[in-house]
Amino acid sequence: MRHYDGFFKHGRGFPRFQNRSTFRSFQYKPGDARIDGNRIYLPEFGWMRFFNSRTIPAGFEIRTVTVRRKIDGWYVSVLIRDESVPQIPAPKEIKTVVGVDMGLTKLAHLSDRSDFDNPRPATSKKGKRFLKLRQRRVSRKKKGSKNRKKATQIVARLHKKHVDKRTAYQWDVANQIINRADAIAFVNLNIKGMKAKCKPRPDDVNVGRFLKNGQSAKRGLNRSISDASWGTLIDLIEYAAGKLLKTFFKVDPKNTSRTCSKCDAVDGLSRFGEKFVCTSCGYSTHADKQAAINIKRRAIENNGLTILVVRKPRKVRQDLPEPKQLSLFETPTPEPTGVKRRQHRAVKGKRDVPGNLPNQLSLDLWGNVGCGYPHESHL
Repeated sequence: MRHYDGFFKHGRGFPRFQNRSTFRSFQYKPGDARIDGNRIYLPEFGWMRFFNSRTIPAGFEIRTVTVRRKIDGWYVSVLIRDESVPQIPAPKEIKTVVGVDMGLTKLAHLSDRSDFDNPRPATSKKGKRFLKLRQRRVSRKKKGSKNRKKATQIVARLHKKHVDKRTAYQWDVANQIINRADAIAFVNLNIKGMKAKCKPRPDDVNVGRFLKNGQSAKRGLNRSISDASWGTLIDLIEYAAGKLLKTFFKVDPKNTSRTCSKCDAVDGLSRFGEKFVCTSCGYSTHADKQAAINIKRRAIENNGLTILVVRKPRKVRQDLPEPKQLSLFETPTPEPTGVKRRQHRAVKGKRDVPGNLPNQLSLDLWGNVGCGYPHESHL
């Protein structure tokens, strides 16, 4: 009744009737669901078996339980919480810090000049073609038919395949970044604002018309950002850092790729695409790697961190073995002295070529053909 009042009195949209195909997930409040080994109790469904991929640690309380339907089955997500776990304050003295900047050509650029490739499972040439063909088959089927439903399931399986590839790769990248330093600094990106639509440009001459605002070109950029899934990667790194008791910082991204790391000069003309050439000192490098270095510095300055200098132990040169005292008429061997002689490979001549005789033929004074060994001559 409330929806009808909104439509007739307040001018809202007409209420849309929902069916079970509209909802893909439902949630239970804390205390409604119970878990016993590989069984879970869901109200109105009873006890059901499920694959318990992760055991709940002792002392944690089960909060909300979410049941989701995907193309290959049903999944259950359990939110757990333990109030007795204390909040560990961030240390002020650390050994190593790494700054990370996100990109599209490369998925992530680190302050140690390394980077990670962007697999692009959905926006690559092969991925876009496969998705285009399968979506075309869906559009050619009759609406409401079983064939259209089957074609839709094939498209859904392809999307899930892209998601699984992306998630597996991002877990690998997250673990590699975590193992490189004691603290990780990321940019606090407004991804939703980066993918927002461009503002319309009304035409003053033709009333009711609009000028081009670049939205068609930005649509490809938005797809690339969604395919890279920066937000998911940042969440995975933050989660992995918390498990290993490592510090995670977020830095304001303003002018990180326009500031020179050598002379601290800020100029928008220093960056041209992925290239960075400082207009003040002439320093040139990759723009995203330059931003990663500035992110690392800002994390140290904003949080008052102290970088501990860890000196590596100096390698002591081992004493060489004393040379062996040779006796009279004794020749040195390479074993005690350690000298390795270079073995020259013999060059094969024409004598070993099949069809040639092992000994060179010679012509005597009288025109007799003979071999290269001495022979008698008839006078």
